[in-house]
Amino acid sequence: MALYRIVIDDETRAIVDAIQAKTKSTSPSSAIALVLSRYGRHLLETWELSAAIPEHVQPVAIAPPPPADNDFRFTEPIEF
Repeated sequence: MALYRIVIDDETRAIVDAIQAKTKSTSPSSAIALVLSRYGRHLLETWELSAAIPEHVQPVAIAPPPPADNDFRFTEPIEF
């Protein structure tokens, strides 16, 4: 197994420490490896996805429901 060294800032290290504590990883390196093994492929596959709606899809306007004809209103206080 090859060994590599990475440098992370204090804010990122705090996140790594929290991940390590939550997952009970044995070291910061194993916590980072866990995140990469679980989410790395997803990140690579979705990195450049656009949220734009494709041209062939037409958005549907959703109208609010009409007001009810029997809209009840309290005219006297309720006693318990």
